[in-house]
Amino acid sequence: MWSTPDLSNVTLVLQDLLNNAVQSSGLGGGIGPTSCDSPEIARNNNTNGQCVLTLYLLHVGRDPYWRNTPLSGPRPQLNNAQPLSLNLSYLLTAFCDKDFTLEQRAMSIALQAIHSHPIMSAATTPFPPGDLTWSDLPSGEFVLSIEADTIEEMSRLWQAFTVPIRLSALIKASVVFISPLQTASPPAAPPSTANLAVAPFAIEPTPPAMAPTLSPGSGQQNPPVTPGTTPSQLTPSIGPLVAVGGVPASQPGTLAPLYGSYVVIAGNALDQPDAASVFLSAPGGALWDVTAWRQGVAPDQLVLALPDTYALPAGSPLADTPPPGIYNVGVGSGGAPVSNLVPLAIAPRIDGVTNPPLLSADGAGLYTVTGAGFLPATSVTLALGGVALGFSTASPPPAGHFNVDAASATITFLAPGAMAAGTYPLLLAVNGVAASIGWLAVVE
Repeated sequence: MWSTPDLSNVTLVLQDLLNNAVQSSGLGGGIGPTSCDSPEIARNNNTNGQCVLTLYLLHVGRDPYWRNTPLSGPRPQLNNAQPLSLNLSYLLTAFCDKDFTLEQRAMSIALQAIHSHPIMSAATTPFPPGDLTWSDLPSGEFVLSIEADTIEEMSRLWQAFTVPIRLSALIKASVVFISPLQTASPPAAPPSTANLAVAPFAIEPTPPAMAPTLSPGSGQQNPPVTPGTTPSQLTPSIGPLVAVGGVPASQPGTLAPLYGSYVVIAGNALDQPDAASVFLSAPGGALWDVTAWRQGVAPDQLVLALPDTYALPAGSPLADTPPPGIYNVGVGSGGAPVSNLVPLAIAPRIDGVTNPPLLSADGAGLYTVTGAGFLPATSVTLALGGVALGFSTASPPPAGHFNVDAASATITFLAPGAMAAGTYPLLLAVNGVAASIGWLAVVE
């Protein structure tokens, strides 16, 4: 946004416009240089009898359309952050005491020049070579127009002068910008203390000195479910769903487990003697050795293959997958972990899901779900869509309830009697850990 620190720069540009117009018109004989003084001063100083053209800056006002417009910088802004936008009103007069034709000729030349240059800038209104008028306003650009004022308005205007009214017109130059003052910031107080900030530079230790560490990884069923796999292609031997961080991982190329589910945990220095053993524990509970679940040794990842059978832990090492729940995993040696611990969620397993996965009731209205890990039975929760079923030890269970067999591998339930017909997803969880959604129960 252009601006000028001096309004006289705009006035001088207009003065040169009129002087050049008079000189190049061929009708300028007897017309003197354009004066920018007030009309009475211009007349009093006219001693050679020439026609006097006067361009006097009569009034300055705010431009209403640019007043609140954010011209630059972030919003909101202080008032002094905006350039001052102005409309300049000039009184153009022509005076010749004894020759009205010369007076009107001078006004004609001036009005023609103003009408021919509605946009004033160094590019649109170049002055003759050597003229330095635009040097103080190199990027200035404004609109020049002839205002339509009535004779009554012009008469009231001339009452402000001490000379009689003569041939005149009102010229408007807009919009002219004046930049706000750049207020200097107060000087800062001299420093009383000096602090030195040094960025830390971490030097990674060599692998033998690095302590084994683990970071959250992810788990997935095995065999991995690839795009296009249907439920009927998943065999009942699929192991429990294991997840760390809740994001399934792709199967490691050469470290794939042979059965059950696997979990991949990222880490460092996992091939060192201090990380030779793997431990599983319940928060605040016993510690179990599960080194037998480890699949190969790699320095940057720990791959565990969980057995496909569930059982309550009986001694250590573990031969079966413990009941569904949240556990901790760590690596170490000497019977205890030396790394940090990461959480591990073990889920129950649902087997035999067909394609389409529609689960229908038998002749007695009972639904049967097979799988593994439904222990302890009192920690199993089951819902049909948004309708929760109650746990029962009765066989068969009453309407709206389910039971679990002694092997913790079969669930039998009866839908609520008032349940509307339709298909409902079977939502199964043990100890708060949900199984993968498999079956859609058909209620008729």
